[in-house]
Amino acid sequence: MASLDPDDPRAPYLQVAGGLRAAIQAGEYGPGAQLPTYQELADSWGVAINTAKSAVTLLRDEGLVVTRHGKGSFVRTQSAETESAGRADDGGNERLWQAIAEIRRRLSEIERRLDHR
Repeated sequence: MASLDPDDPRAPYLQVAGGLRAAIQAGEYGPGAQLPTYQELADSWGVAINTAKSAVTLLRDEGLVVTRHGKGSFVRTQSAETESAGRADDGGNERLWQAIAEIRRRLSEIERRLDHR
């Protein structure tokens, strides 16, 4: 996959999440596709397993992936109804999900900073 960029100021889990997000958006993982396991992500990125879990959790919170206990993580698929609703309001749903994901990301970052005190 990729490796961490030592010049990137983002936390490692954000870099891994960014790499996975880019791969999903590029179609490397299509709707319904299973993502690599936490261990595989950790090995390919050279990070701890908890870092890989945090990256996938962020993508889950953004609505890009779903996790199934004991099965793995999968790229979220949209029903035709959801897709047509998104088109009907000219992307308003997408903007709302992006705003929610950004709020969650910022909240997670604040929580991590507080945990490190």
